[in-house]
Amino acid sequence: MNFPNAGALRALFIFAAAGVVSRLPAQVTESPYTVAPGHFLARIDGLKLSLDRADAAGNTHSAVAVASSTLRAGLTQSLDVQIGFDLFLRETLKRGGARDSHSGLGDVSLRTKWTFWRDEQHGAAAALLPYVKLPTGTGSVAGKAVEGGLIIPWAMDTGAGFLAGAMLQWDVVRNDADDGYDGRWYVSAFAQRDLTKAFAVYGETTIDVRSTGFSDWAGTIGAGGLWRFSPNLVFDYELQRGLNDRAAKWTHIWRVNWGF
Repeated sequence: MNFPNAGALRALFIFAAAGVVSRLPAQVTESPYTVAPGHFLARIDGLKLSLDRADAAGNTHSAVAVASSTLRAGLTQSLDVQIGFDLFLRETLKRGGARDSHSGLGDVSLRTKWTFWRDEQHGAAAALLPYVKLPTGTGSVAGKAVEGGLIIPWAMDTGAGFLAGAMLQWDVVRNDADDGYDGRWYVSAFAQRDLTKAFAVYGETTIDVRSTGFSDWAGTIGAGGLWRFSPNLVFDYELQRGLNDRAAKWTHIWRVNWGF
């Protein structure tokens, strides 16, 4: 019986780990690719800072999330399961000259991703990602009710180091009056360009519209970069600018993607 040598084993490990964190899209737009079977992917926002988002009453909201994370486990070549949570969340409301802040643990979300279509010839794929969010947080930052939705991501390798993709998301969220639910449509798109094997840059835009009316829309445009530190560790930073008052004026996101 022939056993693989150490070099072959190392190459096999690198290939498997790279499959865990490969084809990462931008910050908001989900990847249509699942985690490889038997592997895990941790996506950790070391810090997410959103500043000065206005609501319908003219109040402004800011938020800081620390270690906002999802842990994903590959089950098959086209299916994985995910759990998401915020280890610390702080929200600040400015109403007139007054300021009110609340902090605590965020809610937990349960998700699964199914890559239902692949086109290997063109490097394209699409997936379905249903999810449910449970009001398990603490303090005033906790959700008021169970929420959920469906995410449909798509991506395609356009050649010459370019990757493009888009995402359609439909959510059912608790309304501000806490007496029912509103619908929410969310669309995002990105374009990414590899500069070297280790570095890539991207641009991303988002539009958010609620069933309460188009006047509640919010949009952002952003730019970011990826640093592929190793085959199973990628660092990601994006700066987003709000296009109107209903979106945060500025959002900073520092993310770590760790596959194992």
